[in-house]
Amino acid sequence: MRQELIVTFVSYFMLFIIGAIAMYSLDIAKEMVLGVQSNFFQKHIFTLIIGFLVFLITLNIPYQVFYKYYKFLYLLGTGLLLSVFAFPKINGVHRWIRLGSFTLQPSEFAKIILLLFLSIYVEQNREYMESFWRGFLLPMLFAGGYAALVMLQPNLSTAALVLIVSMLTLYYGGARFLYLLSTAVAGIVVFMTASALGYLHSYQIGRLSHFFSGNLAPQVDIALKAVKNSGITGAGLLGGFMKVYVPEAENDFVLAVIGEDFGFFGILIILIIYLFLAYALMRVSSFIERLSLRVFTWSYVTLILLHLTINLGVFAGMLPVTGVPLPFISTGGSSMIALLAGLGVIISGVFYKEERKPYKATEGDDIGG
Repeated sequence: MRQELIVTFVSYFMLFIIGAIAMYSLDIAKEMVLGVQSNFFQKHIFTLIIGFLVFLITLNIPYQVFYKYYKFLYLLGTGLLLSVFAFPKINGVHRWIRLGSFTLQPSEFAKIILLLFLSIYVEQNREYMESFWRGFLLPMLFAGGYAALVMLQPNLSTAALVLIVSMLTLYYGGARFLYLLSTAVAGIVVFMTASALGYLHSYQIGRLSHFFSGNLAPQVDIALKAVKNSGITGAGLLGGFMKVYVPEAENDFVLAVIGEDFGFFGILIILIIYLFLAYALMRVSSFIERLSLRVFTWSYVTLILLHLTINLGVFAGMLPVTGVPLPFISTGGSSMIALLAGLGVIISGVFYKEERKPYKATEGDDIGG
């Protein structure tokens, strides 16, 4: 397992470095072309420091603590999702908590908490996972509670992501694929009906209408032009200027910055690093005996790959604009900190599995009972 952990941490480090270079390039380009100063590089470094500290904290909490108090963790996640409504709106929505000049997006932390909750639920109800009620519907009701709170913010893409990764977590834990398939079909029908009846927000309908019209969204068009004009190898670090005109280049469209500087080759390198990271973590999971931690590791990898797929799909114009950051590269600080916290949980479980006796679930701990 030592080699797998080395590959894992090296992959994280490379993604952090690429993100820092992209933010530095964007800061300099904005100052040179637009004459404005931005602090994306400083924000990226600050987020890395905070994320590393959170990683160390979760790393030093025995996995048994998470296992024993997983119900409390679910309530904590619920409180985080509700807390956004106690703060003023930012850009017209309740998605963030403002702490001075720093903002947190609780939904990113709620994703990790929910995956951990469902993974532990799977272990404590393993003999019932093939049943529809206790193996799928009941835990999906808990996931649906999180998704509903996210929808109220409103944040449709994150709510859908929460439901998708929750279903996959239950599938990893033994739920039948038929339950996932039927729920996915029902979800698509409900979504199309809500869209047709006008229950979605105007900006959501606008994004979907623009996407299904076959036309590229303006920000997507600019982002793709920035990459196409730079060729296969890119214009070189600080060599391009179109990235400064790409909206949310530091976050949702960070691939435009990397693509303009390092071309399609640079984007390909990033995809390879993510694949190495996913493979290494999956290899780590093969050494984990505990079901809940193994399922959580699989779900954690799935979440990263879903973020990657959605961000890449939006950048390529194959998906509607959703606002999903690129893990560990975008300036989405909450996403980075939450994912590093999840990594800490995994490594904690790996290190403590032989040092501490497994927590024995009692009848009162069985949430399905």
